[in-house]
Amino acid sequence: MKISNNKFSNEEVVLDFHEYNTCEFTNCRFVVLGFGPFALNQCEVKNCEFTFAGPAASVIQTMSTIYNIGDQGKNLIEGTFEQIRKAGGGNPG
Repeated sequence: MKISNNKFSNEEVVLDFHEYNTCEFTNCRFVVLGFGPFALNQCEVKNCEFTFAGPAASVIQTMSTIYNIGDQGKNLIEGTFEQIRKAGGGNPG
Protein backbone atom coordinates (compact mmCIF):
# COMPACT_ATOMS: atom_id res chain seq x y z
CA MET A 1 0.00 0.00 0.00
CA LYS A 2 1.41 3.41 -0.96
CA ILE A 3 0.88 6.29 1.44
CA SER A 4 2.03 9.79 0.55
CA ASN A 5 2.21 13.20 2.21
CA ASN A 6 0.68 12.12 5.53
CA LYS A 7 1.59 13.10 9.07
CA PHE A 8 1.67 10.51 11.83
CA SER A 9 2.04 11.40 15.50
CA ASN A 10 2.07 9.31 18.68
CA GLU A 11 0.96 6.11 17.03
CA GLU A 12 2.08 2.60 16.22
CA VAL A 13 2.85 2.13 12.53
CA VAL A 14 3.21 -1.37 11.07
CA LEU A 15 5.67 -1.10 8.20
CA ASP A 16 5.28 -4.45 6.41
CA PHE A 17 3.85 -4.13 2.87
CA HIS A 18 3.70 -0.31 3.06
CA GLU A 19 5.53 2.33 1.05
CA TYR A 20 5.58 5.74 2.73
CA ASN A 21 6.50 8.71 0.53
CA THR A 22 7.24 12.21 1.89
CA CYS A 23 5.47 11.46 5.17
CA GLU A 24 6.25 12.87 8.59
CA PHE A 25 6.46 10.66 11.67
CA THR A 26 6.69 12.15 15.17
CA ASN A 27 6.90 10.10 18.38
CA CYS A 28 5.82 6.95 16.57
CA ARG A 29 6.62 3.31 17.18
CA PHE A 30 7.49 1.52 13.95
CA VAL A 31 6.76 -2.21 14.01
CA VAL A 32 8.60 -4.53 11.62
CA LEU A 33 6.99 -7.98 11.48
CA GLY A 34 9.12 -9.44 8.70
CA PHE A 35 6.26 -10.64 6.49
CA GLY A 36 7.00 -8.29 3.60
CA PRO A 37 9.02 -5.36 2.31
CA PHE A 38 8.51 -1.72 3.20
CA ALA A 39 9.93 1.66 2.23
CA LEU A 40 10.32 5.06 3.86
CA ASN A 41 11.08 7.40 0.94
CA GLN A 42 11.99 11.00 1.70
CA CYS A 43 10.22 10.79 5.05
CA GLU A 44 10.97 12.86 8.12
CA VAL A 45 11.32 10.78 11.26
CA LYS A 46 11.39 12.56 14.64
CA ASN A 47 11.83 10.78 17.96
CA CYS A 48 10.53 7.42 16.73
CA GLU A 49 11.56 3.89 17.68
CA PHE A 50 11.71 0.64 15.75
CA THR A 51 10.48 -2.61 17.24
CA PHE A 52 10.58 -6.10 15.82
CA ALA A 53 7.90 -8.77 16.24
CA GLY A 54 6.99 -12.08 14.61
CA PRO A 55 9.53 -13.44 12.10
CA ALA A 56 11.62 -10.25 12.28
CA ALA A 57 12.08 -10.67 16.03
CA SER A 58 13.03 -14.31 15.45
CA VAL A 59 15.76 -13.26 13.01
CA ILE A 60 17.13 -10.73 15.50
CA GLN A 61 17.21 -13.39 18.23
CA THR A 62 18.92 -15.86 15.86
CA MET A 63 21.57 -13.31 14.91
CA SER A 64 22.19 -12.55 18.58
CA THR A 65 22.67 -16.24 19.35
CA ILE A 66 25.08 -16.70 16.42
CA TYR A 67 27.03 -13.58 17.43
CA ASN A 68 27.55 -14.92 20.93
CA ILE A 69 28.78 -18.45 20.06
CA GLY A 70 32.38 -17.35 19.52
CA ASP A 71 34.66 -15.65 17.02
CA GLN A 72 33.23 -17.45 13.98
CA GLY A 73 29.70 -16.35 14.86
CA LYS A 74 30.81 -12.82 15.64
CA ASN A 75 32.65 -12.60 12.31
CA LEU A 76 29.59 -13.87 10.42
CA ILE A 77 27.27 -11.27 11.95
CA GLU A 78 29.82 -8.44 11.62
CA GLY A 79 30.27 -9.45 7.95
CA THR A 80 26.51 -9.28 7.47
CA PHE A 81 26.44 -5.76 8.93
CA GLU A 82 29.30 -4.74 6.64
CA GLN A 83 27.34 -5.97 3.61
CA ILE A 84 24.36 -3.94 4.77
CA ARG A 85 26.53 -0.83 5.15
CA LYS A 86 28.02 -1.26 1.68
CA ALA A 87 24.62 -1.84 0.04
CA GLY A 88 23.38 1.53 1.22
CA GLY A 89 20.01 0.82 -0.33
CA GLY A 90 16.78 2.25 0.92
CA ASN A 91 16.13 5.41 2.84
CA PRO A 92 15.88 4.89 6.61
CA GLY A 93 14.29 8.25 7.12
